[in-house]
Amino acid sequence: ACPMSEAQSTIQETLVARYEAIRAGQVKPWEDNALAITTDGRKLALEERLLSPTAEDFPDSKINALVANVTAIWQRTAPTRGTQLIFADLGINPTPWGYAVYADVITKLVQHGIPRQDIATIGDADTDAKKHVLFEQVRQGTVRILLGSTQKMGTGTNVQQLPAGETDE
Repeated sequence: ACPMSEAQSTIQETLVARYEAIRAGQVKPWEDNALAITTDGRKLALEERLLSPTAEDFPDSKINALVANVTAIWQRTAPTRGTQLIFADLGINPTPWGYAVYADVITKLVQHGIPRQDIATIGDADTDAKKHVLFEQVRQGTVRILLGSTQKMGTGTNVQQLPAGETDE
């Protein structure tokens, strides 16, 4: 859990006001709805810059906490070339104002000393053959950090090293 910034608190208040307007019948369903508010709330819980082009990079944000944690694990597991998977379902693609969670995380990891070649996204592998190669690179520790969505790296994805004699097919 990370603290909310002032900007997040302000945006949260607007989400509450939007919901109250819907409940009061002041908004047509095609203008705003509970699903849109819930989606915006999910974005807000992750990173306020997904909703606001003027939001600042809050030092205590979840993104910055993630980067610190991943960096610490990367350093601690350097002798064994330990690997990490980061699941993120929001902010994969840039907002209209150019903010993307994946790009932000990668940039910050590199700024923390992690070589860019140690980091990949599942989107880098757009075919099954390329995914197989990427997962093998993760197993070998060539790629030590892999970012992806639950949809692309969830059920059916097997990146861990299999015991001798077993296959992932």
